[in-house]
Amino acid sequence: MIDVRPYDDLAAMAILQRLDPSDHLEAELSRGAPATALALFADWRSMQAIRVISHVAFTCPTRGGKPFALFAVAQSGYAGVGEAALLARDHARFRRPLAELALVIRRGIGAEAARLGIHRIGCRSWSDHPTAARLLEAIGFRHECDMPGFGRSGTVTFRQFAWTAPELLPVLQPACRPHLQARN
Repeated sequence: MIDVRPYDDLAAMAILQRLDPSDHLEAELSRGAPATALALFADWRSMQAIRVISHVAFTCPTRGGKPFALFAVAQSGYAGVGEAALLARDHARFRRPLAELALVIRRGIGAEAARLGIHRIGCRSWSDHPTAARLLEAIGFRHECDMPGFGRSGTVTFRQFAWTAPELLPVLQPACRPHLQARN
């Protein structure tokens, strides 16, 4: 079983130095410029002050107890709304621990969000990322839309996902939830 611990600088740097290539490219596309592991660490570390959830996931001790993923939620600036981020080491090599992490987050997201007064958590991923969408859906996020126009040239598309507190889903207007009805 994986181990989830509060954020730690050294564990974060260990992950960012060996980041999954697609996660690294997604981070560069988000920034609009190439980025070293140190630059990504500086970005991640600078956001710590506004994060309401910030953790590092480690493989089980029998598999070396290695840090493999960072995940966090920050306040978005809108009441009741958070923004999530997740970066991980090689998604193929850490497939099983990432699946376990998705289950851990999925099981705890509702209670933790309620404790923090968050009713919606948004997350964006690069549309060409080979595993991000499946991972976000395994966590409980739902695809809302594709958003073109990102990146320095405006040619990058990101996908918007969100987790919404289950008790709020029925109050959404029908036009806003055809994708939710298709999954239920």
